Amino acid sequence: MPGIRAVALLLISFALSNAQNVTLLNLLSRPDLQAPTLYVTKSEPALLAPGYIMITPSSPGTTNFQTAPYIYNNLGHLVWSGQHYLAPGLGPFDEKVCYYKGTPHLCFTQFTGPVGGGPGGLGSYSVIMDHTYTQVVAVAPSGAFAGQNLTQDLHEFNVLGTAGASALLTSYVNFAHNVTYPACPGSPTTPFTKTGLFTEVSTDGLNTTLFQWNAIDHVDPTDTYVCPGDNNVGTGKNIGDGFDFFHINAIDKDENGDYLVSSRHTSTIFKIAGNKNTEGMAPGTIIWRLGGKRSSFPVMDSTVPGTPNLNFSFQHHARFRPSINGISLWDNANDNDIPSSSSASSGKSVTISTSNGTNKATLIEQYISPDRQLDSSQGSHQFLPNGNHFMGLGSYPYVYEQTSDGTTVFYANWGVLPLQSYRAFKYEWVGKPPITEIALFGYAQNCTAPAAFYASWNGATEVVSWKYFTSSSENGTFALAATAVNNGTFETFTMAPFNLFAYAIAYDDLGNMLGQTPIVSVFVPDAALAPSCNAISCPVGTNYGAASKATCAAPPAPTVVSSTSSAPVKSTLKSTATTKPTSAAKVHQTPSFTTSPVKGTKTPTPSTPSRAHAKKTPSPSSSPLKKPKKTPSASTSPIKQPGKTPYPTPTSSPVKAKKTPSPSTSPVKKPKKTPKSSTSPVVQATKTPGPSTSPVKKPKKTPKPSTSSAVHAKKTPSPSTSPVKQPKKTPVPSTSSAAPVRKTPSPSMTKTKKKKPTLSPSPSSSPLSSTPSPSSSPAAKRY
Repeated sequence: MPGIRAVALLLISFALSNAQNVTLLNLLSRPDLQAPTLYVTKSEPALLAPGYIMITPSSPGTTNFQTAPYIYNNLGHLVWSGQHYLAPGLGPFDEKVCYYKGTPHLCFTQFTGPVGGGPGGLGSYSVIMDHTYTQVVAVAPSGAFAGQNLTQDLHEFNVLGTAGASALLTSYVNFAHNVTYPACPGSPTTPFTKTGLFTEVSTDGLNTTLFQWNAIDHVDPTDTYVCPGDNNVGTGKNIGDGFDFFHINAIDKDENGDYLVSSRHTSTIFKIAGNKNTEGMAPGTIIWRLGGKRSSFPVMDSTVPGTPNLNFSFQHHARFRPSINGISLWDNANDNDIPSSSSASSGKSVTISTSNGTNKATLIEQYISPDRQLDSSQGSHQFLPNGNHFMGLGSYPYVYEQTSDGTTVFYANWGVLPLQSYRAFKYEWVGKPPITEIALFGYAQNCTAPAAFYASWNGATEVVSWKYFTSSSENGTFALAATAVNNGTFETFTMAPFNLFAYAIAYDDLGNMLGQTPIVSVFVPDAALAPSCNAISCPVGTNYGAASKATCAAPPAPTVVSSTSSAPVKSTLKSTATTKPTSAAKVHQTPSFTTSPVKGTKTPTPSTPSRAHAKKTPSPSSSPLKKPKKTPSASTSPIKQPGKTPYPTPTSSPVKAKKTPSPSTSPVKKPKKTPKSSTSPVVQATKTPGPSTSPVKKPKKTPKPSTSSAVHAKKTPSPSTSPVKQPKKTPVPSTSSAAPVRKTPSPSMTKTKKKKPTLSPSPSSSPLSSTPSPSSSPAAKRY
């Protein structure tokens, strides 16, 4: 039956091939991101390896999603879209975690060039990004062949070792070279040949060539299994269309300095002597060939039940595997033009023995795709730290994870053919993105309905909870309205009493503040749009612009949701990286951009013209609170944002902002009042004007707050002009235990001069500034 399912899927994909569209994620806080939905059809959480799924979805034609590097979690939820991190006109390939200077970094290639790879444009290069998604170095070939400078090809970017001091890159060159192919119909002669090369270059920014190898110098072109004019291999009739006899697609290096090279079109894996070969072989010499027409292994057997021999063809992603004294590969087993060597594509593990005078290669593991698809191009096979194996189906938009015994524990897809991803990987990763990637969207069905809030931070892996603050004035005081735990979704959703403005603060699992969103205006649909909306949003595709927004009056003071427990909020998400976060609270800075990550705007908030985001970032400049003299409080903790004005960080028991009363000519005394037990730990102070004779210490003068601010006064004597009788203190029980910030006495607010927040300048030296159009994908059928 799996074969029938695969055929049915193929027929459906052909029917939809003209559209090539997918179901996009409906991200209300980030409508600028057009990310495909990852559908998880099978998952065994207890058996999964920890980590994040990294893919670069693409299509040979135009699509409705943005071609970009993406990160998803084990639940299938988006973690990071690299849509705004690509150089203009370049497509992403081979996204993975690599080590650079001893720490994990994110690496991928940005390529433009012919279908299937080949001589790339001069703008193609690979990038290494740190955990803030900031590019730290660009890598590209620096060598030359046949009078041509080498350019970056899409097939390999392999940063070596934990130091990451060098990387392996693939390149292609077309040049004049006459070859006759007697095995092909008509024995054609091609005057132009495309050869595959690889280089090892330094990653210090200089791209110094440390080693270079060229297939045409060591491999007979007639060893190929393809013929001139076949699909995407070139005709060999002109310099721009050389015949690709070799097709290099994977490079690796072992601890002895020798190299592993995968050639798709010869169906061969080569071991190449490096600069310091232990057997004294000259650099570049072929040590052995596995597979193909001239295999060095007379014995290619198997210990896998049901598979008597080792065979493979048109393979990808060959890697040294010291743990098994051998190699791994992705066996495509076909290329659409030649009869398949197996009934299904699979990941394979092979032991290599060259002792005792007989070379022997033995298949010891095989990881077949659940629906037994035959992947005609691309693909990958990754060993995971827990013993599992992770595979990407290349020309199919599928990924799967299996245990060492071949049990499928994860299976997911993002659509149907011809959607694809060159490779797919799973790695543990800690992302600490810039503050420009944090966002909030607020919505209410009408001016009295509860408000729905969607908070997100593109690329953040440490956020486990959010606090949401609201106010009736953009420049007024903000009260805590709700808290919510993030359970792995890209957006964290919550409901709160209606108010006109809001912002949110993200916290890690230790209760440390990570970052704060800009202030946003809560969107309420106008009379024409409202009937089609519901309690939490309007229909998909709605333009939440000013033209369809209703005007609402300031609401009465809301009932504040608060928490007093000092226990940090813990996330239920189990698929995140296991690296422990730092305990120090941080607000991350913006990486180098020539413009804001959202095209066409200069504000640091990720928004589009269709979303009613506010421009300001909350800070003490927009709050009328002042610090009382010598009065400790657990209400706020002034954590400084590097390079910016510090903003308040509410603790586990946010106390309401003080409200300074206006002078009155009628000295009326309020009777004593004992507060009732309530769900809120905040007691409203008595507000009495008149001459002051109170022995309570008088705080410094504060500017008069907006009268529309829906915030209760703090339990502190107000600086009035008459005696104020304080209410008797009555302990108030807490009903909430969710407190993402540890309770520490600190000043309630840092006194700051009121001014509008300023934007950080954006250096123009980074190439990560523009976004290519969704139709610019260079992905193709054959890689």
